This record gives sequence, structure tokens and C-alpha cells, in this order.
Amino acid sequence: VGLTNPQYHRDFDFTPYMASLLEYMIDKGMNIQPLPEIKIKKDLAESEDFFGRTAYYDPNDNTIMLYTQGRHPKDVMRSFSHEMVHHIQNIEGRLGTIETSDTNKSDELLELEKEAYLTGNITFRNWEDETKKGYDIT
Repeated sequence: VGLTNPQYHRDFDFTPYMASLLEYMIDKGMNIQPLPEIKIKKDLAESEDFFGRTAYYDPNDNTIMLYTQGRHPKDVMRSFSHEMVHHIQNIEGRLGTIETSDTNKSDELLELEKEAYLTGNITFRNWEDETKKGYDIT
């Protein structure tokens, strides 16, 4: 995990939460290895644009970019879990050669996104519930 623009350092440290969620995913048998590089970026332009990015996964360089400006840490972590599902899809060779980011123009993309939203959010929620019961995040 690294900041792409450290001059805008945020006080919140995502590292232990990400490490815990990744450990949880491994414990649940999710195919996440090799792990992606994770980058955290504060971007005022993206945060002020209603349709701006919140996160993305780049299968070409195995990277997850998370935008944190103006977002609750829990929301950032939910995005992280979603992008980790795209990472799994890439490891399993299921991302294919999608040529659009518009889910209205690609049924294949729509199905991949449905899986990422469902699996990512449920995984995050289950991890959160376990963590609240004492699952160690340190």
C-alpha cells in the first residue's frame, strides 16, 4: 500500500484493515494471490466530480487504485473489496477483452460488475461482522 501523492497524506491508515481483509479472503479460500499493488490517492478533481472515480483495478499492471478524498474509510474499504473481486476475475482469466466501461453496452461487463458488487460487498460485510466479534486486525 502506498500513497501516490504523499503531500496530501491522510491521517487514516488503511494498511491494517486491508491486511486483515486480505487475510480474511485467504482464510475463506478466495483466489487472491499473487496480491495486487494497492495505491491510495487523494484527488480533489475526482472527489468534486459526481461521476468521478472512486476506485479501479488495472489488470495490465495488477494494480488497485483507491481514491480517498472526502470519503469515509469504510466506503474506501468497500471499494477495495469490490476491486479485489476484479483481481480474482483477472487471475481466473475471466476479464477478457472488454472494450468499454459502460455496463449498458456489454452484457459480459455487466455480469462481471454484478459479481464484484455482490461478492465484494458481502465479503466486506462478513469480514466487518467477524471483526466486530474479535477477528484480529493487527
